[in-house]
Amino acid sequence: MGVLGCDAPPDESALPRPAREERPPNVVLIVVDTLRADHLSHYGYPRPTAAPLDAFRAQSTLYTRAYSTAPWTGPSTISIHTGLSPVRHGANAHGDALPAEADTLAEILSQAGYLTHGISYNYEVSEKTGYDQGFDVFVDYDRDVLEYPDIGFMRERVRRFAAEPPARPFFLYLHPMNTHGPYRVPEERQSALLGRPPSRAFEYYGEIMSAILREGDVARRADVSEEMLDSLVDQYDVAIRYTMEEIAEMLEALESAGLLENAIVVFTSDHGEELFDHGGFSHGYSLYEEVLHVPLYVRRPGVPGGGTDDRLVSVLDVLPTILDVTDLREDRDLDGVSLAPADGAPLAGRALVQQAGWTKRAVGRSVLRGNEHLIALERAYDAPE
Repeated sequence: MGVLGCDAPPDESALPRPAREERPPNVVLIVVDTLRADHLSHYGYPRPTAAPLDAFRAQSTLYTRAYSTAPWTGPSTISIHTGLSPVRHGANAHGDALPAEADTLAEILSQAGYLTHGISYNYEVSEKTGYDQGFDVFVDYDRDVLEYPDIGFMRERVRRFAAEPPARPFFLYLHPMNTHGPYRVPEERQSALLGRPPSRAFEYYGEIMSAILREGDVARRADVSEEMLDSLVDQYDVAIRYTMEEIAEMLEALESAGLLENAIVVFTSDHGEELFDHGGFSHGYSLYEEVLHVPLYVRRPGVPGGGTDDRLVSVLDVLPTILDVTDLREDRDLDGVSLAPADGAPLAGRALVQQAGWTKRAVGRSVLRGNEHLIALERAYDAPE
C-alpha cells in the first residue's frame, strides 16, 4: 500500500516541508589601532580621511560618542573581545596577557560552529598575549611594535580568504597598525590625501618627543614648533586615509564574494592618539578625550544604515551587540550592553570608567557621564613621583 493509502506516489508539493534554518550571520570585526574619532571625515573632520569608506558609512549606524576603556592597546582590546572592563578583567599593566579564564568572542562563536580567523599586526594582540584562544587560524606579529607589517599584507590575506570562503559562518577579526606611529605609508601612496607627501619635520619618538615623554622633561614642549605639529598631523592623517583605502578594498573583496550579504560588520579602534593636544604625543600617557574617543560603526544585516546614534557607548558593547545579532545572547555577566535592540539599549544615565595602569606612562582612572569627564591620575609622566 502506498503512503497515502494507494499505490500512487505522494504529491510532494502537497506535503509539509521542514522549516528552513537560516544560516547565522557572518561576523567581521575591524579594530584599527590608534584611530581617534575626530580625525575621520565622517565625524566632521575637514579632510576626507574616511572618504574610501563612504559606502560602508551609508550602510552603517555611526556612534558619535563611543569610548575606549583604556588609553592603550592591552586592556582596551581585551575589553573589546570579552565585554569586560579593565577593572573586571584586571589585565592593566604593560605586557599583561588576555586572561585564559575569560570567555572571548572567538571562543563563543567557535563553540557555536563558526570558523574563526584572526589577523593582528600588533604585538600586544598576539599568541604570546593569549589572543589565539578560540581562533582556528590566528596570524600575528610579535616583534617590535614600531616595525609592524603593512596593512597591504592583510588586504592580500583577506582577498585569499574571500576567494575560498568557508562553508560555514565565519568570524573574521582584523587589527591593522598603520595609524600607529610612526604612521607608515608606502611612498607611492603618500600623496592621495594632501596631493603631496607629508613633511618629515616631526619624528615619531625622535629626540624631542622622547625627552618629553620618556624623561619627563616638559620644558622641551617649548621646542615643539608649528612646523613639527603640522607635520605630525599630516603624517597621521595620511596614514588614516591609506588605512581606509585598504580596508575599503578588503570589504569590497568580501562583498564581491557574497560574504557580507548576511553579516554584521563592526569597525572601531582600541584607543586614539595625542597630537600635542595637552602637551603630549602617542598614547597611554593620559586619559584625555583624544586617547579615549574612538570611532564605532555597526553594519547589521537587514537594518537600514546611514543613521547616527549620539548616546554614550563603549567598546565594551561590541561583544554583546555581536552576540545579540548572531542570536547567541545568554545570561552572561558583562559590563557592556547590546546596541542591537530596536527599542534602544538601557543607556540613560550611564557612566563609563576608563583605567590606565602603565607605570612608566600613566596610572589612574577617568569617568564619563553625560557631558562630564572626571580624570584622577595617581601618576603621570609629566608629574612624576
